[in-house]
Amino acid sequence: MDPLNRTGQNGLHQRMLTLDYMWQSVIVVIIGSFMVMLDTTIVNIALPRITVVFGATVDQSQLVLTAYMLALAVVMPAAGYLTDTFGTKRIYLLVTALFTASSALCGIAWDINSLVLFRVIQGLGGGMLMPLGMTILYKTVPPHKRGTVMGVFGIPIMLAPVLGPTVGGYLVEYVDWRTIFTLNIPVGIAGFSLALLMLRETEIVAKSVLDVPGLILSAVGFGSLLLGLSRGASDGWGSFHIVVYIFVGLSCLLLWVIVELHTPQPLVDLSVLRNPTYALSTIISFITTVAMFSSMFMLPLFLQNLRGLGAMESGLLTFPQALGSAVTAPISGKLFDRIGPRPLIVTGVLVVAYTTWRLSFLNLATNDTELRLLLTMRGFGMGMMMMPAMTAGMNTVPPPLVARASSLTNVLRQLFGSFGTAAFATFLQNRQSYHFSMLSQSLTTQSPVVRTTATQLQQYLVHQGASTAQAKAAMGTLLTQYVSTGAGVQAFDDAFLLSALVMAFAVVPGMFLVSTGISSGQSNGRPSIARPPGRKNNLQLA
Repeated sequence: MDPLNRTGQNGLHQRMLTLDYMWQSVIVVIIGSFMVMLDTTIVNIALPRITVVFGATVDQSQLVLTAYMLALAVVMPAAGYLTDTFGTKRIYLLVTALFTASSALCGIAWDINSLVLFRVIQGLGGGMLMPLGMTILYKTVPPHKRGTVMGVFGIPIMLAPVLGPTVGGYLVEYVDWRTIFTLNIPVGIAGFSLALLMLRETEIVAKSVLDVPGLILSAVGFGSLLLGLSRGASDGWGSFHIVVYIFVGLSCLLLWVIVELHTPQPLVDLSVLRNPTYALSTIISFITTVAMFSSMFMLPLFLQNLRGLGAMESGLLTFPQALGSAVTAPISGKLFDRIGPRPLIVTGVLVVAYTTWRLSFLNLATNDTELRLLLTMRGFGMGMMMMPAMTAGMNTVPPPLVARASSLTNVLRQLFGSFGTAAFATFLQNRQSYHFSMLSQSLTTQSPVVRTTATQLQQYLVHQGASTAQAKAAMGTLLTQYVSTGAGVQAFDDAFLLSALVMAFAVVPGMFLVSTGISSGQSNGRPSIARPPGRKNNLQLA
């Protein structure tokens, strides 16, 4: 056989093997990521039932969510060091087993304290699965295929947050609240088995040193800040403990940044932020995450608190948004590999901003079909912009820094989401108080409309056997409910309008994201020159 022919066949065979392993890795990572993302939202639905079953206070049951979130904040920054030291496959298997085992323990918890403890263990496992999954993909997938693969990877990230309330509502109402945890067991076993069989071990970095000061400062800083943001809206931003949480969090994070920039082997290499493309990607991620998390937080509240729907019903109503994202995410991934991130991000941001603006006209009479169509269109925009923004930034990171950069990306996303939820929860409360005050002034007992309605209602109630005093009290209650509902609708409309304006700001950095900046020597299929990694200048500037 011709040697050149044989060489060509061997090269083709090698490329096919690489592609096969690439998709095997994608399958493994999707299973783990979907399991964690679903668990993050599904537990919220069961919290009232858990409170009743264990006879716990509201603060005690809130720890079920808080403990998990704090465990995520502690372990996420350490993911890069652990994978560099012990290998990505070993750590991925370990945290998958930890998450699965702790889910089983949560399912058999005997009181609120044991459940909180098991949730901490679950958070230690779940907090590392997402950054590890991204690390596996970026170390496995060829640069010119990353857009396509990240588009597929985005499907579970889009579906899980919407499926959580729907599946959780059904399980809590018709099966048992413990199944929201035991549901992870077969999925976790499948994910562990596939990872054991399919994944290859990555190279271990010699003489990797744990940055202990960085680990402590990041754990305390992110943990305190997330705790303050999550409790601020409910406890009051002026509360002493909230002020302390936020002050300690910001102070520790400031010290953490200083330590990381002067440590020879930092826990998270913040020099990635010197890369213009990665920095722009982070700015876009901040804006879009704040806007999208706020809408994902507000819409179920509107449907449940004002429309009176159950968790499962509101989940089914918002499910078309997830379907829209699932359709466009892989398409946008393929387009990313062809045309780059800018047109996708700008178009997606404009679609999401427009549809969020349309949500600012919601009222109690809004047709369900109209809402589903609007959310489907919104899902199209979300699927179009989310993964291209993340992929554009991560593509600029040199291979030795991928694990550390993916840790930073996931920690920031968690922080951005908590900030967005807290900020909009506070805005919603303030606007509701404002509109309640304004409506109360206009709808008084001296108003002709109120007086006419009150007279008719009192006559009806007296005719039904109620006393005059009872009829007046019923009218007062009805008027208060009417004003409260009207104030609530107007407050949600204001919040959706603000969310649309915030989202629109992402167009500006999106316009400047002109190159995928692939660091491994390719950019949109064209060769480029990559700078060798170094401590002071270890990034290729896009």
